[in-house]
Amino acid sequence: MTKSEYESLAKGLIGEKLQRVEYFEIKYDGYETDFSGEESFDSLDYGVNFLMSSGKVFGFIWGDEFFQYGVSILTASLQSEVSECREVEVSDSKHWFPLIGREITSAYVDWCWVKESGFFKKKIYYPQSIVLNFEGGRFVVVSALEIQDGTHFGMADNITVFFDKPNAIKYGALNA
Repeated sequence: MTKSEYESLAKGLIGEKLQRVEYFEIKYDGYETDFSGEESFDSLDYGVNFLMSSGKVFGFIWGDEFFQYGVSILTASLQSEVSECREVEVSDSKHWFPLIGREITSAYVDWCWVKESGFFKKKIYYPQSIVLNFEGGRFVVVSALEIQDGTHFGMADNITVFFDKPNAIKYGALNA
């Protein structure tokens, strides 16, 4: 996939209205993430589905189209990718409920670069985050990073969804 093709895929979200949101977590024994909305972000160890009023589904997971790990956008449900995950319906949560029924007015990819080790290796650009603006002025950042105990790790096998710009910048999901 080229950078242009990837950006076109992200722009395919523009004009869609969000109908439902599902989170996917790996089923660890005795472990369940709380998505009560106490934080200004939700950190998932697998991914998220956006189900649109048009019937389209967009899945976001960590992937390797450009470099391991960036955000991958699927035009199919994550159920097509995994079988042993815990699905959590979060449409009624504090952060998602105000966005249900809202149109995505813009979508852009926040590209970052990484340089592989080695003297003659070149920089590789990869999609760190997808930034979505919704009608009414709200926005969401879907980023391939992990937040754990107040620290963050980019290029992780995790997806973190941010609901405010200051924390997206603080944790490296969005360039200032």
